[in-house]
Amino acid sequence: MILRICVASLSSVILTGFGSGFGASVAGSPTLSQSSAVDTPPAAPQRPAGEQPGNAPKVSPTEYEGWRQYSVNCARCHGQDVLPNPVAANLLLSLAPGGSIDTPEKFSQVVSEGRLHRGMPAFKGTLSPEQIQAVYAYVKGRAEKRITPGRPDKPAG
Repeated sequence: MILRICVASLSSVILTGFGSGFGASVAGSPTLSQSSAVDTPPAAPQRPAGEQPGNAPKVSPTEYEGWRQYSVNCARCHGQDVLPNPVAANLLLSLAPGGSIDTPEKFSQVVSEGRLHRGMPAFKGTLSPEQIQAVYAYVKGRAEKRITPGRPDKPAG
């Protein structure tokens, strides 16, 4: 109700020209339809490279399962597609050579046991060791830039 009153009041002010002085000064000005403005439709939203039709990342069955598990269990804190997120550790750096969890064993330990003092829960009751290794394979592929962002194609088989 209040919004309708405000819109109606604003419309009447605009239509009357903010008073007589303003209406006279705009009388000779071109209207929007007479100006050089061109009505162009908005551009189609751009999709990340991995989401382009026929251009999805190619992954192994293990990496695909890792992407699935990562998307469900990790992305809300560590970022969709392992893109950095200020909420949690940047896994692209952590899994890089010399990073804090740069081996499958270190990764598995951190995911299984968590880092409770940093706010990361333990996933040993949620993810199996095979699923944790699949997540490692996916994130490692992203860190090595072998896997591009976006939903990967499901491997055949």
